[in-house]
Amino acid sequence: MSGIALITVDNFVTYALNGLSRGMIIFLVASGLSLIFGLIGLINFAHGAMLALGGYGTYVILQVMGNFWLGLVISVALVALLGFVLERKVLYWIYDEPLLGFLSTFGIGLVIEEALAVYFGSRSYTVPSPLPESAQLLGVSYPSYRLFVIAVGAAVALGVGALLTKTRLGLEIHATANRQPTAEILGIDTARIYTITFVLGTALAALAGALTAPITSMYPTIGLDYITMAFLVIIVGGMGSFKGSFVVSMIVGQIIAFGWLLLEPTYVRILVFAAAMVFILYKPRGFYGKPEVHE
Repeated sequence: MSGIALITVDNFVTYALNGLSRGMIIFLVASGLSLIFGLIGLINFAHGAMLALGGYGTYVILQVMGNFWLGLVISVALVALLGFVLERKVLYWIYDEPLLGFLSTFGIGLVIEEALAVYFGSRSYTVPSPLPESAQLLGVSYPSYRLFVIAVGAAVALGVGALLTKTRLGLEIHATANRQPTAEILGIDTARIYTITFVLGTALAALAGALTAPITSMYPTIGLDYITMAFLVIIVGGMGSFKGSFVVSMIVGQIIAFGWLLLEPTYVRILVFAAAMVFILYKPRGFYGKPEVHE
C-alpha cells in the first residue's frame, strides 16, 4: 500500500498521462486489428510482426539518414506496401477459409519475427527520443515526446472515425462489411475496399511500432506483447468496433499505469486479463458489440 500512500497530485497527473500515452499505442494496434476483423473477418496474427517492422524500420532509417521523423514516415509507408502485397497476393484468396487465414497470418508473423531475430540478433535496440525536452502540463513537467504520442493517437482516432462515418469510402466499408453481395450489386468494388482496409490496418500497426521505439526497447518479438493486449481490447470493446477499441484502450492504459504502483508489471497484465475474462462472461459482445461485425 506504500505506492498509494506516496502518491501526490503531481504523481497522479504523471501516472494518468503515462496511462494515456500507453493507451494510445495499444489503441493504434487494436484499431488496425479491429478494422481488418470488422470488414474481412480475418484474425490477423501477423499484425504484431507489422508493429515490430515499423519499429525496426524506423531504427534502421534513423541510423542511415539520421532523422527520426523521416524514418517514421518511410517505415510506415514500406510496411503498408508490404501489407498491400500480402493482401493482394496471399490473403485475398483465402478470406473464405478462416482456418487457413489464421494459419497463414500466424506463419507470416513467425517468418517476419525469425527474420528480424536472424538479422538483428536477440539483443534489444533503443531509439533516442526525437523530442528530449519536457513540457509543462497540468502543473507537472512531462516528456514532450509522450505528449506527441498522445496527440498522434487522438488525431488518428478522430481522423479514422471521420473516415468511417463521414466519407463515401466509409459508407462503402460499412456496406461491404455488412452486406457484401448487396454492395457489389450497388457497384462497390469490394476487392478494393478489402485492400484499402487491410493496408490502413497494417499502417496503424507500423505507426504504433515506430512511435513506441523511443519509449521502449525494440526486440524481434515485441509485437507479441502488444498483439495479445490488442486482442483483449477488441474483444472487450466489441469485435469490429472502432469506438470500442478506443475506449477500452484508454481504460487498459490507465489500469497498467496505476497498477504498477502496487504490483509487478507481470501481475498487472494478469490482472487486466482476469478482469477482461470476468467482463466477457457477463457481456460477451463487449462494450459496443452488435450483431453486425462493423460499427
